[in-house]
Amino acid sequence: MLRNIIFAISGVVLGFVLGFFITNNFSRPSAFINETASAPGAAAPATVAPPLDPERAMGSLPPNHPTIGDPTSPNANIESAAANSTEAQSAMEQADRTPGDFNSQMNAAAIFYQLGDYAKATLYLKRALELKPRDADALVAMGDTRYDAGSVAEAADFYVRALKERPDDANVRTDLGNTYFRRTPPDYRQAIEHYKSALALDPRHEKTLQNIALSHLNLGERDEARKHINQLAQVNPQNSALASLRQNLGG
Repeated sequence: MLRNIIFAISGVVLGFVLGFFITNNFSRPSAFINETASAPGAAAPATVAPPLDPERAMGSLPPNHPTIGDPTSPNANIESAAANSTEAQSAMEQADRTPGDFNSQMNAAAIFYQLGDYAKATLYLKRALELKPRDADALVAMGDTRYDAGSVAEAADFYVRALKERPDDANVRTDLGNTYFRRTPPDYRQAIEHYKSALALDPRHEKTLQNIALSHLNLGERDEARKHINQLAQVNPQNSALASLRQNLGG
């Protein structure tokens, strides 16, 4: 997703916090929302179906769709948002009525992803991938969804599959690198290899330059970090991460 960037620099390098941001330029979930919302077979406009009432939200639901859940659960806010979203209910009902329609499954997945309900987004993406197992957008969307859900190793598997279909996608190669950056413990060396592959495709990819510089800093490789920070400054002197990167580099 979305694209995904890793930087939140304060104090010492080893205290870095992972920052994961999704935008239209860097995320497949945002992209496939735009692609499927108006596609043939996509979910009807949000005004078609009203939100579920409380009884229906906790009781009888359309067949084959995931349950809303217990309002006292840790995910109650997410579930409540889904239950009260006209757009989500419309997309869900459309997808459940037409389980063989790829665009409907993708649209429902995108909407639940936006609501932060990664379990339901995953369910609809599974359906989409059953229909089109090699669809690159669906594979990337599943990778982004699993990444945001905290399953970074699983996300990596979907990014690898997506790259088999679309090997020249620098965004996805960066996403794959991010899954190694975020592992416990982090594998900065493997992350760097994937960032290098992304930069071979797009040497001016700002998010990749940020992430590779940060990875080198975490490894104590200041010269390599400085090289990529300088490249980032040449690409965009106004990049918001530059000041923090330079501060942690020491000038």
